[in-house]
Amino acid sequence: MLRDVGFYFYGVVRAGTDVAGLRGLDDVEVEAVEHGGLGAVISSLALDRPRGRAAELVAHARVVDALAAVTEIVPAQFGSALEHDLTEVAAFLEDQADQFRILLDRLCGKVQLTLRATYNEEQVLTELVQQDPVVAELRARTRHLPAGDPHPELVRLGEAVSRALGRKRVEDADVLLDVVLPHVIHHVVRPGGEYDVVDAALLVDRTAVGALEEQLEGLAESVHERMHLRLVGPVAPYDFVGTSTWA
Repeated sequence: MLRDVGFYFYGVVRAGTDVAGLRGLDDVEVEAVEHGGLGAVISSLALDRPRGRAAELVAHARVVDALAAVTEIVPAQFGSALEHDLTEVAAFLEDQADQFRILLDRLCGKVQLTLRATYNEEQVLTELVQQDPVVAELRARTRHLPAGDPHPELVRLGEAVSRALGRKRVEDADVLLDVVLPHVIHHVVRPGGEYDVVDAALLVDRTAVGALEEQLEGLAESVHERMHLRLVGPVAPYDFVGTSTWA
């Protein structure tokens, strides 16, 4: 019995983009179906197979990030599939051609990088005790209480630490972004964890990446005892394919 076969969809690039050597889900060779100056990046896929496995997410990211490193791509969300035959793939490109062209033009010559700065937890808590008198007082008054004791002063300490940490995050994030943003065209700050100073997607001109990396290397050296900086990319520009990003 023949299986129902369609196409897994990675994203849209300009026609003529070289996808040779890329392999996607199930190690299947990737191809670009071209229509109207655009190329839909796809690989064949059995439509009746279960989807959503971790290996598939890795394969999807491998393809879109590899293309983002060398050219513009409008990445598809993980799990996207186009059914049946190549004429339907071409029809899909035709239906959304204007939007794809607008996005590719906006991304021309640019890459997305991801910057994450995370506190050294022990160091930042030490700073809070030293710098915030309320935290210092409550820390002194609760120092000898047993761990896990639901004492009201411990609750107050936790609340005071949370407030002080929130203020410190805002201050340190502003300092980091003051260094970064002169090298950036657009940025999106994403929600982070309690000890994340900043988690930001950065859209950067390809020619400015080296200068940004140099600035961050110097900054990382100066703050390494307090926080860890990590710059990743180029990665697929998911944070910059929504219309609100460009308002």
